[in-house]
Amino acid sequence: MTNAHLEHVPALDPLSDLPALAEVLDALPDPRSRRGRRYRLGPLLALSLLAVLGGATSLVKITRFITGCDLDLRARLGLPATARLATSTLGRLLARLDGDTFDTATCTYLAKLAACPSPPTSTGARAPLLGLAVDGKTLRGSRTGSGAAHLLAAVRHDTQTVVAQRQIEAKSNEIPAFTPLLSTLDLSNTVITADALHTQHDHARQIVAAGGHYLFIVKGNQPTLLRRLKALPWREAILNDRTDERRHGRRGIRRMKICTARPGLPFPHAIQALQVKRRRTDHRTGKTTIVTIYAVTSLPPGKVTHTQLALLVRGHWGIEALHHIRDVTYREDACKVRTGAAPRILASLRNLAIGLARLIGWTNIAAATDHYRSHPIDGLQLLGLTT
Repeated sequence: MTNAHLEHVPALDPLSDLPALAEVLDALPDPRSRRGRRYRLGPLLALSLLAVLGGATSLVKITRFITGCDLDLRARLGLPATARLATSTLGRLLARLDGDTFDTATCTYLAKLAACPSPPTSTGARAPLLGLAVDGKTLRGSRTGSGAAHLLAAVRHDTQTVVAQRQIEAKSNEIPAFTPLLSTLDLSNTVITADALHTQHDHARQIVAAGGHYLFIVKGNQPTLLRRLKALPWREAILNDRTDERRHGRRGIRRMKICTARPGLPFPHAIQALQVKRRRTDHRTGKTTIVTIYAVTSLPPGKVTHTQLALLVRGHWGIEALHHIRDVTYREDACKVRTGAAPRILASLRNLAIGLARLIGWTNIAAATDHYRSHPIDGLQLLGLTT
């Protein structure tokens, strides 16, 4: 990478051990007929991703970036140097792509890339547990008469990279998509975290059968379980973890208690129960809110420390941070693309851009988009588009 890039973030050495992302994109099935095809699929998608890395928030801006690329670069990538790419042409291509195939290829690439920096464990040492958050997001700008596109994703706690994603079928919900979402992932040494919607018996059995663990939030959709959790002797339980943070004009205090689940707790493989009290004070208004959250986990006592367990609870909300970045930095909900797979492909390109930026050290995605907009050569190197 260039010196300008190295001043901002560290180089990502494992990139050399994997095929360039441009090659991965070029291997995707092309839905277009060969006759009249003027733009190679892989380079066109890679340049679209480069545009998103630089903050492009719409098809028009992506197209404008591609047509404004250096003519020598376009020629080297097999794109016509003189033809002007129309927004409608790019939109039709994205709409006809196979969303499942695109997500499988790109999420697998990100998953392998995210696993590369992990330091090897010593002989006989136990591999650290990986937190994987599962949650859904509606692409509000894609709404039509039949509804809006809704995506369910699995996101690593530590790197905010999307390692699996599926689109929810029309007139369905996230629950049936949970099993196929995780079916292709290796869940060993993994803790799946999810909100109350996915606190389902079948989901718990699937995760444990695959060699993983779960940490599920419990709310009113599991009334018997919630009632049993509330009845546990929390007053007598010791305080296992406490954090006190001040940021964004607020003070947040979190207290976590743990109870070993009593026999007969009505949830498969539930070994420990958690009570988390969150107290938040807004210094601007002086208003204080207190929320109590209950959760169950298959993690046995001693598998992780109390601090690590608290981090797993908090780490789940990292997927909400990812959704926030897509909405605020990339204006996802304002994007009115509605045709075919195009809304899903654009969301996946945003996931890719954020994941790649995180993996090379960016903590502020808005700053990353500013950098790649003014230093496109760094993005070209990141995607393997330079020679």
